[in-house]
Amino acid sequence: MQKRYIRFIAGIAAACMLMPFFCVFAEPENEVPDDSALTSSSETDTSENEDSAEKSDYVMRTENEVLKTMKRACENENLILFYSEDEDLIALENKKNGFVWWSSPVNAEGDTAAKPTVRKELESSLVVVYGDPDQRTGSTLRSAKNAKMSYSIKGDTLEITYRFPLAGFVIPVKYTLEEKCLRAHADTADFKENKRDDEGERRIILELSVLPNMLASGSYENGYYIIPDGCGAKIDFNNGKTEARAYSAKVYGTDITAVPQTAPDRTEEVLLPVYASVKENGNAMLAVISRGDSNVLIQSAVSGLNKSSYNTCSSRFVLRNTDTYYMNNEPLTVFENSDIGPDSLELKFFPVNGRNTGCADIAAVYRQYLMENEEVEKKNTGLPLCVDLYGGVTRKEPFLGIPVTRKKAVTTYKKAGEIVNELYEDGAGEMIVSLAGWTDDGINGKVDVSAKPSKTLGSQSEFNEMTAMFDSLGVRFCPVVNNTTFSSGNGYWEFSDTAMRASGQYSKQISFNPAYGTRDGLKKPESLLSPAAFPEIFDRITTGYSRRSLRGICPGDITTVLYGDYGKKHIGRSVSEKYICDGLQKFDEDIGFVYAKGACAYAFGHTDHISDAPLRSSGYDIFDGDLPFYQMVLHGLIPYSSSSVNGDPDPERLILLAASAGSGLRYDLTGLETSELKDTEYDIYYYADSSFWTEYAAKSQKFITDVLYDVKDEYITGYSVNGNVITTVYASGTTIRTDLESETVTSGNKTFVLADYLGKDGGADF
Repeated sequence: MQKRYIRFIAGIAAACMLMPFFCVFAEPENEVPDDSALTSSSETDTSENEDSAEKSDYVMRTENEVLKTMKRACENENLILFYSEDEDLIALENKKNGFVWWSSPVNAEGDTAAKPTVRKELESSLVVVYGDPDQRTGSTLRSAKNAKMSYSIKGDTLEITYRFPLAGFVIPVKYTLEEKCLRAHADTADFKENKRDDEGERRIILELSVLPNMLASGSYENGYYIIPDGCGAKIDFNNGKTEARAYSAKVYGTDITAVPQTAPDRTEEVLLPVYASVKENGNAMLAVISRGDSNVLIQSAVSGLNKSSYNTCSSRFVLRNTDTYYMNNEPLTVFENSDIGPDSLELKFFPVNGRNTGCADIAAVYRQYLMENEEVEKKNTGLPLCVDLYGGVTRKEPFLGIPVTRKKAVTTYKKAGEIVNELYEDGAGEMIVSLAGWTDDGINGKVDVSAKPSKTLGSQSEFNEMTAMFDSLGVRFCPVVNNTTFSSGNGYWEFSDTAMRASGQYSKQISFNPAYGTRDGLKKPESLLSPAAFPEIFDRITTGYSRRSLRGICPGDITTVLYGDYGKKHIGRSVSEKYICDGLQKFDEDIGFVYAKGACAYAFGHTDHISDAPLRSSGYDIFDGDLPFYQMVLHGLIPYSSSSVNGDPDPERLILLAASAGSGLRYDLTGLETSELKDTEYDIYYYADSSFWTEYAAKSQKFITDVLYDVKDEYITGYSVNGNVITTVYASGTTIRTDLESETVTSGNKTFVLADYLGKDGGADF
C-alpha cells in the first residue's frame, strides 16, 4: 500500500514538472507586449512566419479612405493636420494642391516584403532606443507596437503622450501647425524614465526618432532624397542598390571626444541640419532639425535595402552618448552617465509644391528659414581669392647629438608680404589672407589667446609693415587662432582642462599612420580642450585682437568641429554649440570680420566668408550623384570659396566645379621649399610652395571673376547635370554651362576657356 502511495505521489510530481511545456499562459489584458525590451535592436518576432501569412490577406486602402476615418486636429490658411485615435497615424494636408503627407505609409501593415518588426517601425510615429547601463545593451521600442497614446488639442497644437508601460517611459510630443510648416516639439524635461524596475534593471533613453516615416515613399513612386553630405547628394527612390549600406551620419560630424582605435574613413561632414524628399509629381518636403541639431543622425535607405518595400529618410536624436573602451582587447560599450543632454528636440516639416519642384526650391525654403528664424543676414557678397599662409612650426633638430624641439619659420612676415604683393601684381584682385602659426603659443601648441606676433617669423616692425601693406592693397587679413587641442601652459593644464570621454578617460587625440590606419607611435597624443574653457578663451582672444587693432580673425576648427566634455563638468554638444555661437558673435561684433575655414549651419549667423565649401559628397554607394545643395543655400547670402585648389589632385577640374557652383577659390601657400616641411605638422602641405603657384592662382582667380562676377550676389534657381555638362541658372535668368570635358564655361553669348587663362599647358609652373 505504501509503495502504491509513493508511486502516486511521484506521478503527480512528474506531471507538475512537465506542465510548463504544455500549458499556455494568458497575458494580462491591459499589458503591452514588450518583446523589444528584452532583445537587442535587431529583434525578431517569434511568430514571424504566421504573421507574414496573415499580412498576405491584408486589404489595401486608399489614402482617401484612410483620411475619412481621421479627425481634424487644427487648420490654418495653408495646412490641415489630421490624426487617428484608432491607429498611430498623423496626416498633413497642403491646402494649395490637396496633397497629403503621412506620418507612416497608409498600407505599411500590408508590406509583405517586411518582417513584423520592420512593419511596426514603418507604422510608428515615435521610435525609442533605450539601454541598460549595467548590462551595456540597447533595445528598441516602437509606438505602434509598444505604446499607449493619449491625445489633447489646444489651439493649433495636437499633443500626443506616448506611454511605454513595461519600460516605464512617458514621452509627450507637441505637433503644432505654423504658417508654412508642421512643428514637432518635445521638451526633454517632461520625459519620464523609470530608471530602475522591480528587478533592479536600469532603463534609460538613448535615442529618439520623431515622425521617422514622414518622408517615406513607396516602390511605385519616383523621386529622390536630398542628403546634406558634403556639398549634398541625392538618393533616388528604388535605385536598386540593395547591397549597399544604408546611409547614417551625424549632423556636424562625429563627436571627437570618443577616440577611435583605427583611422576612420575619410568622408565629408554633414554641415546642414536638414533632409528632404522630392517627388516626381511636383511635391516635396523639407525637414529642418531646428532644436537638438547638435545631437542627431540623418539616416536613409531604399526599398529592398531596409527589408521593406518603402524608401525612407529620417532623423534620430541622440539623447545620451556612448563610448567604447577596451579591456583585455575586448571592446566594452558604456553609456553616458547623466541626464538627457539636449533641453528640447524639434523638427519642422515644410511642404513645397510646384510644377517642377527641385533641389533649388528646397534650398530656397531653407535659405528663407535661416534668414527669418536663425537671424542669418545677407553678407557683403564678393569673389575674393582666399590665400592661407602657414607661419611657424616646431621641429626636432639635433643639438650636440641630442634632439631638441625648435621653432622654425615656414613663412616669415616679409615673405608673406612678398607673396601677397606678387598675387596682386599678377591680377588676383580682392583677397582674404589668413596666417596660421603666427604666435609663439600657436606654434608651441598651447592655448593661444595673446595675439602677440612671434619673433620667429620676424620683428614687430616687419609684422606692422606686412599688415600696413595688406591694408594698402585692400587685402583682408585674418590671423588664425586654433585651440581645439593643447599642451599645458597659459593657465590651462592637461590635468584639469582636458575633455573627458563618456568612459571616464581623458580624450587624447591620436595621429594615425597614413599607410595602415593604425596609431602613429612616433607622434604624441594631444589633449582635447574642454569646451568649459571656451567662454573665457573667446573673451581673451577678443581682447588680444582688439588691442592690436586686428580687424579680421580665422577661428580655426570651431566652425566645423563640435564635441563635448562628459566628465564632472558635463558639457554636451548642445552647450558647446552655444558657447561657440556666443564666441563667434563676440568676434563678429568686436573684431569685425570672421573668415571660417568650413562652416556648419550654427556658424552662419556670425560668419562673413566661408572657405572650404565642399564641392563633393562622400560618394557612398547608395548615392546617385552629387548636388551643390550647400552652395544653393548660401549663394547670394554668404560668400564662399572652394577647398584648396593646389591641394586637389586635379586642380583644373576643381576650378571648373567651383565655377559651376558659384564658388570662389582658395590656395595653400608657404614661403619655404616644401622639403623643409618634412617631419613637421606642416608636412601635409607638401604641395604649397608659393614659387610654383602664385601666378597660377592669380590667373585662375581672373577666370572665376570673369565667369561669375555678374551673378555673384544672385540666388541659384536651377541646377542640372547632363553627362559632363553642368547647367546652373541664377535668379536673373542668367544660365552658366560648365563643360568639364572641354574645360569651358559658357555664360549667355560668352564662352570662357580655362586654358586661355592658365596657358597652353595649364597647371602650375613646376
